[in-house]
Amino acid sequence: MLKNRPLMMLLTGVVLALVLWGLVSVVQTNETPSTSVGDVEANTINDEYMISPASVLSIEQFGARFVLEGTGVAGAGLSLLHGERVLGTTKLNSAGEWTFSFTQTVLPDVMELALLMTTPDGHQVRSDQSLLLIKGLEVEFEDIPVEMDQTLVPAKALILLSAPGAGSRVLQTLYEDLPGQDGFILEAIDYDNSGGVIFSGLSLRQGKVTIYANGNPVGESRVDTTGRWSLIFGNIMPMGAYDIGVELVSDTGQNPIALTLPFERMAPMFETENSPKILVQRLDDRIQIARALYGGGYQFTVVYAPSVFLP
Repeated sequence: MLKNRPLMMLLTGVVLALVLWGLVSVVQTNETPSTSVGDVEANTINDEYMISPASVLSIEQFGARFVLEGTGVAGAGLSLLHGERVLGTTKLNSAGEWTFSFTQTVLPDVMELALLMTTPDGHQVRSDQSLLLIKGLEVEFEDIPVEMDQTLVPAKALILLSAPGAGSRVLQTLYEDLPGQDGFILEAIDYDNSGGVIFSGLSLRQGKVTIYANGNPVGESRVDTTGRWSLIFGNIMPMGAYDIGVELVSDTGQNPIALTLPFERMAPMFETENSPKILVQRLDDRIQIARALYGGGYQFTVVYAPSVFLP
């Protein structure tokens, strides 16, 4: 019996160890795992990036009143910002649609607006889109309330909708129309300090769009299903003046449409040179805008008059 005593003690120790291991496993399984502050912040950031920001679909000017429409998260609140100033707030309906209006009796030379959306669960998401209102010449407006002082009705504005890496959309032009022919339109040319450039426009016909610089083809794209087209190029436009050709070859075999217009890059602008946040050049046949981007750098946009075409 004494000879087997060490063996019995060893077996007893093994059994006790197994029992203790089982108890510890049960306790750990029932405990709630701890979460560090870093984990909470990471989850919050990931949640925010999953939320689509509010976007602008249209804007109209009726004298001093501007009416915007767009989309976003259903039930969210929306603020329209001019710098740090809140022009007003609204709420998105159950379909994620919103309408907003504000009055600006004295329109400044340039006005940049931004959207800040607050979701029902408290997330704040700033839109990457921005609206630029650029004061134009004094014109007469329809539908201006009789009680409004006509001396306070601002000039018609050039209204641009822009976002980083995308072509600018001209929601309202200062000219009688955008340059185009038979429904094929050049809306705007955007470029940056490095020479990257975006050509964008509209077309009533489906087909292939080719861009030429001084007669040399530089790229091609297609009209999408919404009737829009754009071509994005990196670092292809050194400083200088160009004759830009834009040609549409339709899928239906109709005669090609060719537009030719002048283009000249503005000199690069940098924050270190104390360049202005926004600079506007007004010419008879075009308006050119340079603006500092929130992430750094400058974006330039050219909007043309219909009379700009070269022979």
